[in-house]
Amino acid sequence: MELPVALQLRELELALALGLGLAWSFELLRPLRRGRLSAALADGLWCVLLLLSLLGFALWAGRGRLRLFAAAAMGLSGGLWLGLISPILRRFAGKIPHLVGRREKNGKILEKLGK
Repeated sequence: MELPVALQLRELELALALGLGLAWSFELLRPLRRGRLSAALADGLWCVLLLLSLLGFALWAGRGRLRLFAAAAMGLSGGLWLGLISPILRRFAGKIPHLVGRREKNGKILEKLGK
């Protein structure tokens, strides 16, 4: 059973997008992973999401099959997000409250000087 190249490219695109979406959903659940119970619940929720996503992808985009190149593309895009992009964004997001606090502090100082 052959799969035309155009359909393979479409399935590859969808697999890359699904991998990014799953990595992003893992990032959204990261703040919930503080204690043991909350970490287990967050991980369980993510595993259910992963299972349903893979099932839906295999049935819809893969026409009943989860092809190896699609699974590899999902893993690659999710791994790139979690390994490269996510640490940079988390480092930047960690500085935002500090920058906002500095601006408020400078505003209060200017306000005192103005009186």
